[in-house]
Amino acid sequence: MAKAARGLDPPGQPALFAEEAPTFGVSDLVAQVDRALRQAFPDEVWVKGEVSGLRAPNRSGHQYFSLVEKTTRAGPVPTVAVALLDRTRRQVATQHPDFRLTDELEIRVRGRVQQFMGRIQLTISAIDPAFTLGRLALAREQALRALATDGLLEVNGRLPFPLAPLRLGLVTSVDSAAYHDVVHTLEASGIGFRIVVADAQVQGAGAEASILRALHHLGRAAVDVVLVVRGGGARTDLVAFDSERVGRAVAAMAVPVVTGIGHEIDTTVVDAVAHHRAKTPTACAALIVDRVRSSAERTERAWADVLSASRATLDRADHRVEAAMARIGPGRLAHRVDAETRHIDQLGARVARSARSALDRVDRTIELDSARLSALDPARALARGWSITRDDQGAIVRRAADAAVGAVLVTTVSDGTIHSTVDRSPSSAAPAEEAP
Repeated sequence: MAKAARGLDPPGQPALFAEEAPTFGVSDLVAQVDRALRQAFPDEVWVKGEVSGLRAPNRSGHQYFSLVEKTTRAGPVPTVAVALLDRTRRQVATQHPDFRLTDELEIRVRGRVQQFMGRIQLTISAIDPAFTLGRLALAREQALRALATDGLLEVNGRLPFPLAPLRLGLVTSVDSAAYHDVVHTLEASGIGFRIVVADAQVQGAGAEASILRALHHLGRAAVDVVLVVRGGGARTDLVAFDSERVGRAVAAMAVPVVTGIGHEIDTTVVDAVAHHRAKTPTACAALIVDRVRSSAERTERAWADVLSASRATLDRADHRVEAAMARIGPGRLAHRVDAETRHIDQLGARVARSARSALDRVDRTIELDSARLSALDPARALARGWSITRDDQGAIVRRAADAAVGAVLVTTVSDGTIHSTVDRSPSSAAPAEEAP
């Protein structure tokens, strides 16, 4: 029996080789693997897993992706390459319009295990949409039960709906058909809506997280109502709207949420939690337009009722006045008017006399206060021969002791100021003469 060849021995030792083992050429190895695969998998097999790395069909219509099996074990995620040929892809699309492949979607497929371009590949011949749709329905029911258990299915529905919601939050994919349908319907109404758009991915991997971010953003915006819309599509395109997390986020919104998700048969988790559900994005926008118009019409009717009631009240008052005048008679009415006019004239004269008396008292008070102020005016004291002496800091010198030798003094008299310097101490100074 041939022994396996040894590799190179460590440096410094002679190279020793066992008897040479069989060596495959690349094509021989590939053929051997193909034979082994055919022996291990002689027939097609059913495989289930989660779609990952889905690519758009190529020029030939074939589509390639991977099936992965997410486990809690550490290490690499089990993955197998998948080829979906154009014929099979078209057949599934025709027979099951509610089914469409997306990343993170769990599917069950039948195919042949083959080697292609040096790797193992599963070439699909059939897809079991019932498996996927059943799994999605089960997940949706589980989410609805969890929300119902926590009392969240009707929380948003109990919020008061604004009479005239003019500030709208919009969760959808910007530049999608759903976005344009909503905006066009709102603008065509002629009503001055203000729209805050939160761009969101509405299908595929990452859609759930994107919708959650959009709802969180609008939760901090000053809007009256939030619209969550998406155009029509396969049932598998709506996975993100069946998310329990998204349902909880809608229930937690402080304003009503209205959905317009393009499907009519099934109801998503988001539809079940929202305040209102419309069948399409256009119907969602039309619901808001109708609400505002109805509010405006009710307001106009209310004003018309007020005007009508006011006119009726005025008419009744006119009739009462006319009746009273008829009972009183023109002569008695004129006499009463003259009496009231004289009374008013007397009151006016009394008010005028009171006003003049009050003004006289104020004038006398002002004159007395002015005389008192004039008596205290320093300028009058200076005119009578008094003077005011200050030091160089502006402080008044009241005693001789306040003026030290060498101090500069400024004396103010009636017609100016005199600057002087102290050359003798107060003890040696002669007694000051009293000012005249």
